[in-house]
Amino acid sequence: METQVLGLSVDSKFCHRAWSAGFSGINFPLMADFHPKGEVAKKYGLWLEDAGISDRATVLIDKEGKVLWSESVGPDGARQPMELLEKVKSLV
Repeated sequence: METQVLGLSVDSKFCHRAWSAGFSGINFPLMADFHPKGEVAKKYGLWLEDAGISDRATVLIDKEGKVLWSESVGPDGARQPMELLEKVKSLV
């Protein structure tokens, strides 16, 4: 489907390494929005200033960098992988 999954969080690369090890490794890149903390999250309107963390969200972006769809599930929210797959299918 010509897609690329990327993970992005305000945690450091060291936290990412430990987190992915808990899943026996993962097969997509994890990016650290660590310093300056939350700069990318702020650009997408996902930075929660009072909490000092980013919201948990999924953003689908096309090859030209245009945001096609986004969904925020809150810091404790869960994503539904099959629903996301259907959303990707509907947009490509």
